[in-house]
Order: sequence, then C-alpha cells, then structure tokens
Amino acid sequence: MPPDRRDLWTGLTLTFLALLLLAGMGQATVAFSPLDVKLLCGLQAWRGPTMNAAVRLVTDLGSPLVLTGLVALAGLMGWPSRAPAQRFGPLGILLAASLVSAGLKEWFARPRPGPEFGPLVHEPLASFPSGHAMLAYCVYGLLAWQVWRAPISGFLKASLVALLTSLVVGIGLSRVYLAAHYPSDVVAGFAAGVPLLWLATVLLRSPRATRDPQEAQRR
Repeated sequence: MPPDRRDLWTGLTLTFLALLLLAGMGQATVAFSPLDVKLLCGLQAWRGPTMNAAVRLVTDLGSPLVLTGLVALAGLMGWPSRAPAQRFGPLGILLAASLVSAGLKEWFARPRPGPEFGPLVHEPLASFPSGHAMLAYCVYGLLAWQVWRAPISGFLKASLVALLTSLVVGIGLSRVYLAAHYPSDVVAGFAAGVPLLWLATVLLRSPRATRDPQEAQRR
C-alpha cells in the first residue's frame, strides 16, 4: 500500500526541516557557535580513566560494525517480528543512513575537533554530521518503534524503549565527550536521521511488510 497524502506531506516537511537545519549548522567550517566549544570543554571536566573506558564502550554501540552485527543477529533470530521486512528493516535503514551520512560528510567537509580539545579517538572521515549519532538514531529508533508496536507486556515494552532511547542519547553524548565531534555535529546527525526513520516506519506499516509468511501458509 503506497503512503497516503498525509504521510507524503509529513515526510516532505520533515525532510525540509532537516535540510534547513543541516544547511544552517553546516555553514560553519569548524564549530557552529561558541556554545559548541563551551559544551565540548564542559564534558571534558568529567574525564578520568574509568569514565573514559565506559564512554568508549557506549560509543562503540553506535559504530557501523556493532550495529550491523546487532541488527543482523536480531533479524536472524526473528526479533521483534517474524515478518521478513520487519526483521531486516533495521539492517536496511542502517545501510541507507550510512550512505546518507557519508554523502553529507563529503559535502560539508567540516574538520573534527583539533588537538587542543584532546580527542580520545581519531576518525578518518569529516565531522559534520556525526555518523554515530545518525546511525544510532535510525537503528535504535526503529527498534524502539518496533518494540512499542510488539505484543509484549507493558513493563517490558516500556523498559526496552527506555533502554533504546537512552542508548541514542548516550551515544550522542559520548561523541562529544571523546572530542570526536562538536555538539552541533551530533544534533545534525539526529536531525538527518529523522526523515529516514519516518520513511522506514511508513514502509513497515504497510500490510505486506507486517505479513508473517508462516502464518499465511497455515491459512
């Protein structure tokens, strides 16, 4: 079933707003504003050996490699749905978000925070927008949406959605803490993921995407 007119206008509006935000923030070749630098330096006050190790672990949960393994395993296990489109939808949005992120980085070409900020990780690609933030928003956001629609108990559903939401926020903060990104890079990453997540939910709401082939055979 194709998207209805309301879905179409919603998607166009979200895409326009995301592009507007990206264009405004991406004009800066280094940092978007003095607030960018202030927040970046503020998070560094929390640094220490234990915190550094914990934040590195959190940031790894937003890496393409970890996300690919996570969503592939979930799909093979038939979670959160046995319908093929639902099982492998997160893998599809991961691929789409990776391509869009790479294209935006190439277009804006903002350098990452310099040595004066003491970066704890070194990445080869440009800084704007944050790929970790964008991928985490899309993948964990889609998983949270699927969990919310799944026929499971209310407490478990709320707990899983809260965990997935916390992961998105934590991964975004981790990129600033490690001085891998400016805060505006992370905000832009979330913004760029909004239209993709919306499109994924529209596609996965269709009757064909929710159909369980095993259930159809039993009928």
